[in-house]
Amino acid sequence: MLVSAARRTLRLPLLLALLFGGLFTVTVLFPLSRERFRRAAIRHWSRMLLWSCGLRLHERPAPQARSLAELPRGRLLVANHISWVDIFAINALCPASFVAKAEIARWPVLGTLVARAGTLFIERGKRRAVHRMIEHIGRSLQAGGRVAVFPEGTTGDGSRLLPFHANLVQAAVVAQVEVVPVGLRYLDTRGTRAGAIDYIGDTTFVESLWCILGAGGLCCEVHPLAPIAATDGAGRHEIAQRARAAIGERLGLPFEDVLPERIRALRTAAD
Repeated sequence: MLVSAARRTLRLPLLLALLFGGLFTVTVLFPLSRERFRRAAIRHWSRMLLWSCGLRLHERPAPQARSLAELPRGRLLVANHISWVDIFAINALCPASFVAKAEIARWPVLGTLVARAGTLFIERGKRRAVHRMIEHIGRSLQAGGRVAVFPEGTTGDGSRLLPFHANLVQAAVVAQVEVVPVGLRYLDTRGTRAGAIDYIGDTTFVESLWCILGAGGLCCEVHPLAPIAATDGAGRHEIAQRARAAIGERLGLPFEDVLPERIRALRTAAD
């Protein structure tokens, strides 16, 4: 308890300074800056955020895969989803536009930050909103942008993979660009799954942040995998399943094919 309190005492002021510094950057400097500066600022700020939370970042590309920093423009990243930290772990290596639930835009400070950094917000469970988002992502990919999605549709505890929802993968099929699976894993000092990172169930953002700030020895592993071509006639469902299989094999995760009722209802409404 005392050690956790000491960590929070040291980390929280750094995090608050970083948040308000980032807010100044995205509201004042970004409108006056070129894209190259914005990408570099997002990458640097994301690394600083992980550091201030006590998280070490390790990238471990699979065979026949590139580092995310070397990823060509115009790619769709598909990742498993464990925590709100996932966005910053990927951005620390390869700034991308993320598709996130609309509720995040209403988070104090952090919501403004991720919105100004290019996050795309979607109203879950609304079919029309999904179709508009597919069109938006497709245009971004064709223009050379990088977009990242979490096809599980919700966060898990990192011990298994939920079914991948294929709707947003359709944007890559339409734009005829590669889909890059990315496996995410959080470990503690023993090299086992880090429970402190969990952001599931009724856990709030503040509760999750408080737990992470008090934890020690957390490590985030990012595993870029071999790209999947969307130009060989494969449909969105096949691509989504291949991405899920690749992530599951790389991380050694079993599949959980029974969806929570809440997620099943949202997906039914969106299809």
